[in-house]
Amino acid sequence: MSLYLIIVLSLGSSAAVETPLNAKGADLDKTTKSDARPLRIAVVQMKSLDHDIAGNLRQAAKYADEAAGRGAQFVLFPEFMATGSYLSFDTWDSAEPSQGKSVEWLKSTSRRLHIWLGAGFFEASGADFYDTFVLTGPSDDEVGRVRKQIPAGPEGYFFRGDVGPHVISTAIGKIGVGICAESYYCFAASQFLKDSADFIVMPHSSPDMSNNGGLPSPPGTRIASWYAKKLGVPVAMVNKVGRSYKPPPNEINGVFPGRSAIIDSDGTVLQSMDDKEGIGIANITIDPSRKTHADEVCTGVGIAELAVGGSAGAAAVADEYARAQRSYNSDPVRKAKALSISGKP
Repeated sequence: MSLYLIIVLSLGSSAAVETPLNAKGADLDKTTKSDARPLRIAVVQMKSLDHDIAGNLRQAAKYADEAAGRGAQFVLFPEFMATGSYLSFDTWDSAEPSQGKSVEWLKSTSRRLHIWLGAGFFEASGADFYDTFVLTGPSDDEVGRVRKQIPAGPEGYFFRGDVGPHVISTAIGKIGVGICAESYYCFAASQFLKDSADFIVMPHSSPDMSNNGGLPSPPGTRIASWYAKKLGVPVAMVNKVGRSYKPPPNEINGVFPGRSAIIDSDGTVLQSMDDKEGIGIANITIDPSRKTHADEVCTGVGIAELAVGGSAGAAAVADEYARAQRSYNSDPVRKAKALSISGKP
């Protein structure tokens, strides 16, 4: 999924994209210290069952209800929340059109609970598949969407990257979106700084592959704290829990470690979760006066302080991604399935 070997080899090339939609909300760059305000945010650590979009959405609805009942105004779900726990060629059969079940669920649940919701799904659009994050608001509008810009390593076999903005303007502020492994790359952090994001969300689907000879998934507190410190804004990172398994010949044997985190704009760790299914909830402070307004936060392809596999890991991911891209681009089955699901002739 979003971080399979990718986060694991964390410096390959992963990113997201946003399809510009309605830009609502004030320009918070012009606010003052008196405009500091709280936002109650929840992160949902949940399991995603393979090929069971309806079941995953039913489970997500229970968590959304619980979070709203505890006063959450914004609820964040993991990457590929409704899709499942791994990516493979049969995952194409679980893709959804751009306005499919997951997006309709987000809209209707936002309206029903009068909250903001963010979640990722596996999108089929035209002849291609994408890793897409969608944000909906209390009035049931789709406020914005972000597509992963560069699939991480082997993810490139299964979907295409798409380039675009990673900051969504809303009535509650400018929300920076980093989809899993792309949060480990400088382009995302630099865009959040340039566009003066007010808070950042990081939906992950990042398994720990150490039992299968891969690398462990880094804890969410580490990456969330890095961004909060560098930018002076709150950060919410969410990951899945449960097993990530696919039998041979394309065996996947990992576990989603959770480790979701919520860090406030002053660097305070408000939530640092374990590997159990459940909800983390906290009041973050959106305070323009805390923003660092640094000239830059990083340089280069990756963020050295967040690297997991180092230069060797980065090279391995880049090499795998190049092979994956060639396979994806030349695969007639992929094209036919995407066209069929997206409803294009």
